[in-house]
Amino acid sequence: MIAVGKRFLFILLLWGGMIVPIYSMGQEINGEGWPIPDLKGLLPYSITIKRIEGVEKVVEKFHTPNGGHVARISGNGKVFAYAVDSDQDPPIDYLLLDPDGYGKFTHKWMAEESYSIPDWISN
Repeated sequence: MIAVGKRFLFILLLWGGMIVPIYSMGQEINGEGWPIPDLKGLLPYSITIKRIEGVEKVVEKFHTPNGGHVARISGNGKVFAYAVDSDQDPPIDYLLLDPDGYGKFTHKWMAEESYSIPDWISN
């Protein structure tokens, strides 16, 4: 009986250890999607194009009317993220990500977190 209890405790600790990193990543998920920045009428002040993981990644940076800036990030012509900053000094405030290609930016990452280009960009 003690061996079963130890095994249960071990599994519980392992499971708990998996939850903590997910919680501490600073990521928020909104199933309805976060509102994306309105870039209508704005012209990019910078455009960067790089080839990463077989994807042509384009980052277009825009100044916002309130003194901040937004970067629209696309891969192979498909927009998958927006980096939002209320001022023009690093770090960014947050990054919105469309993880599945449905046009909903459901993941919100904090400034210190990194992200990968979603798989749907390559399809």
